[in-house]
Formats: sequence, structure tokens, C-alpha cells
Amino acid sequence: MPRPDELLDKLGGARYLTTMDFAKGNWQVPLDADARLKSAFINPLGLYEFLTLPFGLKGVPATLLKGMESFAVAYIDDICVFSQTWEDHVSQVRQVLDRLQEAGLTIKAEKCKVGMAEVSYLGHRVGSGHLKPEPAKVEVIRDWPAPHTKKQVQAFIGLAGYY
Repeated sequence: MPRPDELLDKLGGARYLTTMDFAKGNWQVPLDADARLKSAFINPLGLYEFLTLPFGLKGVPATLLKGMESFAVAYIDDICVFSQTWEDHVSQVRQVLDRLQEAGLTIKAEKCKVGMAEVSYLGHRVGSGHLKPEPAKVEVIRDWPAPHTKKQVQAFIGLAGYY
């Protein structure tokens, strides 16, 4: 898994960004025979193997975008294409879409943002030389009630520590 902060650092200075989200997450990715054997699990009814990539295995987008790291990043099932010029962006988005089509994968069209100057990605606003947390996330932290127990302090630190 890539580190979110490293992915976000790549995106901050981009002039054009496109985000995509896999339809059905990883369930649409078929496993080859060897991978099926490795996905086997036992329960009281017998031995079962996954036919498609189960959730919890997170390498699909990164594997899919191999060779495109200079203009595309992926985290779990979220892809972001980033470019400095419109011409490059159109070409690079086409390359990513072609790769998805070759693999027989689909994305949720309604969740795509194409050619934007700034997008929301991994809970942050990125693009146009900026990298900042989503305002709604900051508001949650700001409005968090004052903690009174050790567990409440730990919960707040866990939430706020990411930002």
C-alpha cells in the first residue's frame, strides 16, 4: 500500500486532475488459478476459494497503473491522474482508461471528476499548488467535544493526528 501522504504530495502542484473510483471495488477483478488457491479459506461447510479479488487485498490499482506512476496514483479503489498541461492530461487520462478497459474493469461515472484544477482525494483538497484538509474534516475536529476520559483523548488524537 502506498502511503497517503506520499500520494498527496505528488498531486498538490498539478494543474489538471481527474479522479476515478472503481465500480464494485475489487469484486470485478478476476483471480487467476494460482491466486484462487492462495485465497482459499475453510469454514464448517468446506474449503472455498475466491473467484474475484476479495476486499482487504489492496494492490489492484497500483498493479494496474504500473508504468504510469509519473502521472497516476491509486489508493485502494481510488485513482487520480495529474498533469501540468491540458494536452498531457487528455492523453494520460486516455492511457488510464485504456488500461482499465484492457483489464475489463469499470469505474463509477457519477463519481468521476475530470480535468479539475482542484479535487477531493483521500480526505484532502489537492491541486493548483495546494494541499489542505477537507473543510468538513477540519470542522469535525474543531467541533469535537472536550475529552474527559483517557479513551476519549485517544479517540480525539487518532482523529486529529491524521491531519
